[in-house]
Amino acid sequence: MAKRQMPGMGGMGNMNMIKQAQKLQQDMMKAQEDLNAREYASSSGGGVVTAVASGSRNLVSLTIKPEVVDPEDVEMLQDLVLAAVNEALRLAEDEMQKEMSRFTGGLGLF
Repeated sequence: MAKRQMPGMGGMGNMNMIKQAQKLQQDMMKAQEDLNAREYASSSGGGVVTAVASGSRNLVSLTIKPEVVDPEDVEMLQDLVLAAVNEALRLAEDEMQKEMSRFTGGLGLF
């Protein structure tokens, strides 16, 4: 008894689907590389503390203006640094989510 193929199953259709999936995977990897190379800056305290994070969520630089350094109020400086760093990292994460949702169709995979 000969096997019958269902319409649209097997053959060239499967090859096209595999090629599309491979292309999608390559596009996602390229987009992720591009995002990791980007930098995201955030300031706090009216610009006296600025943090720059990479898309790969690493702190790249931290700038503290001398006028904000007060030995009597180290806690304020710590708060300003945390605020700037966390916001820069949040910006990087938000951009990653937004870009990757183009590929996942909003499935929440990233």
